[in-house]
Amino acid sequence: METGQELENLTTKEKIFEIGIRLFKEHGYKQVSIIDICQACGITKTTFYHHLNSKQEILLSYYDHVIGNLTPLLLELLNTTNSWDQIVLLFDNLITSMEELGPDLNGQILSFNLAKNLGTFEIRKELEDVAVKIIKTGQENGELRNTADPLKLFEAAAYMFTGYEFTWCINNGDFPWKQKFNEALRLMLAPKG
Repeated sequence: METGQELENLTTKEKIFEIGIRLFKEHGYKQVSIIDICQACGITKTTFYHHLNSKQEILLSYYDHVIGNLTPLLLELLNTTNSWDQIVLLFDNLITSMEELGPDLNGQILSFNLAKNLGTFEIRKELEDVAVKIIKTGQENGELRNTADPLKLFEAAAYMFTGYEFTWCINNGDFPWKQKFNEALRLMLAPKG
């Protein structure tokens, strides 16, 4: 999230997103109105609706924002030579980002998509490409012993990720999401050692 001086350099839409997410985290999704977001951004409702259709749109775009800001993670992946460590790092980064949002806001995203599939949980091509490459390289190097199709393995891991996320949400954050996911991922990919 951006702060002070950095907010001034954002477009109006980026500012609405950043401030909206911050307000949701601080007060909860249902407690924050569009008026609250407008006041915090110093804009009118007309300006808000020029850029977005609803406050729901802010929350639904969070995952795209996380995926779009993978550069620091990709640099870290380049410095990690073991495929198992790379795939764990990739998913740990995603879990950490979603945990920062909190179970309430994640639960809201799940609820929106249960009411109507809004595509929030569709696999993103850019993430898929990175993960499949990591799995394939790990298989070729003998670091990952499961030799099934790397794309199918990634898809299974991605949907397993969502299942553990759901469990974490319904337990209001009182569930070791990262630990359980990594244990299941280890069973699936069977890393060497």
